[in-house]
Amino acid sequence: MDGYGTENEQLEAAKQWWKKNGTFTSVALVLVVAGLIGAQWWRTQTVAQSEAASADYQQLVQGLSKNDAQVVQQHATRIISQFSSTSYAPLAALALAKIKLEEGDKKAARTHLQWVLDNAKQPALKPLARLRLAKIMFADGEYPAALGVLNTENSGSFSADYEELKGDISLAMKNISEARAAYTKALAGSSENTQERSQLQMKLDDLGG
Repeated sequence: MDGYGTENEQLEAAKQWWKKNGTFTSVALVLVVAGLIGAQWWRTQTVAQSEAASADYQQLVQGLSKNDAQVVQQHATRIISQFSSTSYAPLAALALAKIKLEEGDKKAARTHLQWVLDNAKQPALKPLARLRLAKIMFADGEYPAALGVLNTENSGSFSADYEELKGDISLAMKNISEARAAYTKALAGSSENTQERSQLQMKLDDLGG
């Protein structure tokens, strides 16, 4: 504190400064410490949740490999209800949708797929969920709604699948030109020398013209 003169003057100046600013400094210090503790607690909780969700998801995958619907539903439900903020929750919802669809519960399957669309933070999962949802709508005869779900710029790596399904829907609606255009796009985007490509070519050939 250069410029204050004697040591007594410096001490008195320090006392006055603390009198004016000490409370604020104490509060600020408490807030900083509390923030650090809170951040550490949040990181600890996040790691713990991720580890718990991972353990459940491993059990879920084993259930899928054994076609054990009960195990899949048990662990998937727990992941979604208790660890919905983790990256495992959308995967669990996709698994639940698959199980419910196999059981014939299309309504539940649609609900789980919509949950993925509303909550998934992984961009790659939404195009898959959208494709599966559109397939269910198509099977239920909801043709315009299914096309609406597919009409998006973000089809990810499923662009050929999107176009093929658009073709199927358009054909069901007797829109032959739209079906032909969609099948042509799907064929152009499909892999070479695959069964999928052969099926697409057959669909195009069946349309004629």
